[in-house]
Amino acid sequence: MKSFRALELNSELYRIVFDDYLSFDFKLLKIKEFNFFNKLIKAGNIPPFFIYEEVFNICFLEQVELIPKNTPMGYIISTGALIFELSGAKSGEDFLLEIAKERKDRAPDSLYEHMKSTIFYAFSSLVPKDIDEMTEKEFISNFVAAENKLLKTVPNYQRMDLKKIYEEIYGKVEAEPAKEDKPKEEVVFNPSYEEQQLGHWEVQEAQQRFIQEERARLSKEALARKLDARRG
Repeated sequence: MKSFRALELNSELYRIVFDDYLSFDFKLLKIKEFNFFNKLIKAGNIPPFFIYEEVFNICFLEQVELIPKNTPMGYIISTGALIFELSGAKSGEDFLLEIAKERKDRAPDSLYEHMKSTIFYAFSSLVPKDIDEMTEKEFISNFVAAENKLLKTVPNYQRMDLKKIYEEIYGKVEAEPAKEDKPKEEVVFNPSYEEQQLGHWEVQEAQQRFIQEERARLSKEALARKLDARRG
């Protein structure tokens, strides 16, 4: 399959369809390849259609010899020109828009980008292509290994908070254990303590006020118990 061929070349797959019987699958030029052909075009020593034909020959995913002999050369040259355009011959505005689109598709705060950055930071010899060659299991394993290394080598480094991310994505929060009701504390009037706290107040006056408040509270509690008993 052509898709497997693109996978072997470690490249994205593109297709141009002319009609029901003619279509071409191709990859794009590498940067060094594009720069080479771009210099040739700017030099002006070779007609562009020869260069576009060579571009097509490099990027076409099948054997060029298998293309039917009666295929008009214009299809091949126009496809080569398209490949050259997509590979780097963009205006400054289109180039900036391409960067903006890539930033949107690869948000720095996404889980995947965070994991990649952690791996690159811990193992500086790796490059982005190495990540693409990993299986998902290897990717996760290398991420955890990177965290373990950073925990031992970077002061105050913290692992990724999986519990927080899980709750944000799935909206599930583990129920907290029920809190036991604490027994009511007995209120005791301590004259010596009150005298220290009140300062200029008369201790006797404060004590009388405390007794009145306690009587009122006890009366309310007794009334509430009687009402509960009647309801029961």
